Amino acid sequence: MSSAVVSQHPVKPSLRFAVWLLLLHMIVATVVYATAMPLPVMLVMLLLISLSLFYYLARDVLLLLPDSWREISLDQDSVSVIARDGSGFLGQVAKKTAVSPYFVVLCVKLEGHRLLVSRVIFPDALSTGAFREFCVHLKFAWRQTHHPDWWGERAIASSQVCK
Repeated sequence: MSSAVVSQHPVKPSLRFAVWLLLLHMIVATVVYATAMPLPVMLVMLLLISLSLFYYLARDVLLLLPDSWREISLDQDSVSVIARDGSGFLGQVAKKTAVSPYFVVLCVKLEGHRLLVSRVIFPDALSTGAFREFCVHLKFAWRQTHHPDWWGERAIASSQVCK
């Protein structure tokens, strides 16, 4: 299953992702606060929301935890990830991967595992121009894996995805 690495992308901390995480956690905390529930239950819920925020900020934004993704390498038929602690894994890009010009939800299917490993990647987490290359590669890799006869006019139109 080994093939030549098509592209390597070092992952940097993302300010956009930090802002989105903070905003979404604040919205959820506001909803919990506005809901009529006993005070001890509300405090536990707010504590869990705060812990969730700190965990995802440390893992996905600040890249401080051992399982934080530091580098993503895309091959023709697979993706490999290097974590902060130096460990790595190899997997297939899953069908649930979502690619847009604003962010990518990269879902990786590991061999022998039922659940997917997923991360959200914003444009400011990759170097200049690398995000567009990343998006285009993911789009074409998915098309070639799941629709081998897909090419021509639709391929040209699809290359306009991440401008």
